[in-house]
Amino acid sequence: MATAVAALAFLPAVALAAPTPAPSLATLLAAPPASDYKEDTTQGLALEGPFGLKDYVDFLGPADPSGTQTTLQRDGFVSGYGRSWVQQASSHLLLEIVIAFSGGSGAKKWLGTSQELDKADQFYKSAMSITGIETAYGVHFADPTTPAYADVAYFVKGNDYFIIGLVSGADDLGDSTPSQTRRQYDTAPPYTIPPSQWPESARSILADPLKLVTPAAYVLGAAVAVAVLAALIVLLVLRRRPRVQHAAAIELHISPDGRYWWDGQAWRESSHDIPPNALRSDDGHYWWDGGEWRLIREASASG
Repeated sequence: MATAVAALAFLPAVALAAPTPAPSLATLLAAPPASDYKEDTTQGLALEGPFGLKDYVDFLGPADPSGTQTTLQRDGFVSGYGRSWVQQASSHLLLEIVIAFSGGSGAKKWLGTSQELDKADQFYKSAMSITGIETAYGVHFADPTTPAYADVAYFVKGNDYFIIGLVSGADDLGDSTPSQTRRQYDTAPPYTIPPSQWPESARSILADPLKLVTPAAYVLGAAVAVAVLAALIVLLVLRRRPRVQHAAAIELHISPDGRYWWDGQAWRESSHDIPPNALRSDDGHYWWDGGEWRLIREASASG
């Protein structure tokens, strides 16, 4: 939610039954741009599958969760759906999210606020052109220290708010995000709740909802930009960590300096000889000495 709820406080409340988006949000997200993207549900950090208001607030991690939840309720949050994929060859991560609001006004308020806050983000580098979509904008983020580079696009279609984000360990995303955003826009329906049921249709409020952005709304909108970027970067970092194979742990006797291990008869050099029963990472590039992951030299050389 992006807007000055206080500015709407004088309006009479309209009691409406919670609408059900149709078609289902689960059917709206576009397929990845290439067949070698595989769905990534292992990390559990991004919004995966259907999510509700509380899930979204937890994802944003705002300073005032209850206030944020109240704001979203007033703005017409209905439900959301998210998916994430990883491309094995490039290690590119793709995150897609759709949120249905009860009307187009609420969706546009989020869009207006997040755009202003993205420009103030410490990792903001430049705007990213999204052509052919009036209610859309894109941002290029860069964190050279991690390193992580993210291109994130946002747009509204009808009452639905979409986020398309791609992240990479190198600045090599090109036009992948604008292309995927255009694909998502073209495949999305004009709305999931008929305009005749939107709150603004009943109350005839504000022809331009973006004019209601206030400093208080900016604070909330900042959480949107930061949460999306943080989720993408953390997913990238965790993907780089070796994942332990599911096997029974084997106790190893390592010398205090870590340079040798005991095979039962003699000490062997850790840099050259790998214990036959040592745990190995899924990618085969590391082995576990009981205290830390060690790079397997031959795997490193072949990679």
